[in-house]
Amino acid sequence: MAKVTELKINLFPSLYKRICWSFGLLTFAIFVLYWSVIYIAEEQLEVISLHHWLDTIATKYQRDYEVFGSDAALPDSNEFISYWDLQGLPTWLQAYQQPGFYEHLLGSEDKHFKIVPHPSGQGFFYIVFKDDADDYLDHYEKQLHLFMISVGVITTLLMLLYGFYLTRAISKPLDEIQRKISLMPPGNALFSIDSAYSESREIEFALLQSKMDIAKYFQREQEFTRFSSHEMRTAIMVIKGSTELLKKMPNESKVARKALTRLDFACDDLTILTDTFLLLGRKVLSSHHLQSCQLELLLRRQLNEMELIFNKQLIHYELMIDNTLLILAPESFLVVIINNLMKNALDYSTGEISIRLINQTLTVSNPYDSQIGINAGYGCGLIIVERICERMNWQINITDSGSEFHAEIDFGLTPSSAINSMIERADDGRERD
Repeated sequence: MAKVTELKINLFPSLYKRICWSFGLLTFAIFVLYWSVIYIAEEQLEVISLHHWLDTIATKYQRDYEVFGSDAALPDSNEFISYWDLQGLPTWLQAYQQPGFYEHLLGSEDKHFKIVPHPSGQGFFYIVFKDDADDYLDHYEKQLHLFMISVGVITTLLMLLYGFYLTRAISKPLDEIQRKISLMPPGNALFSIDSAYSESREIEFALLQSKMDIAKYFQREQEFTRFSSHEMRTAIMVIKGSTELLKKMPNESKVARKALTRLDFACDDLTILTDTFLLLGRKVLSSHHLQSCQLELLLRRQLNEMELIFNKQLIHYELMIDNTLLILAPESFLVVIINNLMKNALDYSTGEISIRLINQTLTVSNPYDSQIGINAGYGCGLIIVERICERMNWQINITDSGSEFHAEIDFGLTPSSAINSMIERADDGRERD
């Protein structure tokens, strides 16, 4: 059971890894966003700077032209090349015929230029940066890059360190809670509440309270098992022994004989039920609790014992058996299953009861009249049957069509594999004990 639980837990993702991945992806996203903003801002600052410079040069030339006319000095020839479209343009500039700020890739050179109306009122005036003249910001860009890289690396490291701290701060209390959960089974020492956070302290307090409650429940269960094992069995043996003595005394009263028979039958029932409940209360079943039981013989024996009840209630049954099923299990388990299924069927059946043992499946079906009353007999008896099947890993299927009640138990394993499985389970139980 512990291995199955561990396997189911392993199917779920780790909270610690989920936090690490989430924070790591968040850090990466912030890092990408940071550099994207820096890159876009840098590009825009360069464009704004070049645009402003060209606007300044174009405005100065326009003012000079208004004063000096065609004798006005052209923009600095060390930085710019000026064109008047009426005097001819390079081939690559001829495609630009509207005022504005432009960028053109000429070979490997990224050319920035501005087109304005010529101050004479005829044509357009082109102001073009000379080769590499618009790269005057490269020195500042390198410094800005170095500064931004330093800030980005430091910020990223700080975020990673904070993420590691945050993850540890969350995972450490969870690890401690997980460790204390492993101490929950009875027999382990009580643990202390030593978490530094109020939320995890409440969880630890609840775990500690539950552990103490479980220990009390376990103690009461052990005491009940011990008392049942000795005191109840002793009382049953006394009653059964007294019944045997009374049977040996001369008594011709039919009422007395009937009472003694009922006492004897009740003692047998109490003995079987006590053994069954004690075995159900055990954590594991040892090999000495298991018997090799032939289900067909048990079924016929119990039906013979109930023959008087069948005749008294004027109910018949149809028995069909096509397989002699050998089961390694406590005999009391199988007897309780058969008795409960048969008694419930007898109490509420309105017709013939069908009992089938086919392959590995035992089926009991009985019709009933839903108009007469609720089928209340299928209650505690079936719960006991379900608990036994759950303990032995047998499959039980109960259906109620409204007019017929159908109980089916699939013992699931072939006789040989069933024996091997039960022996292995008993051996594992002894090793854990």
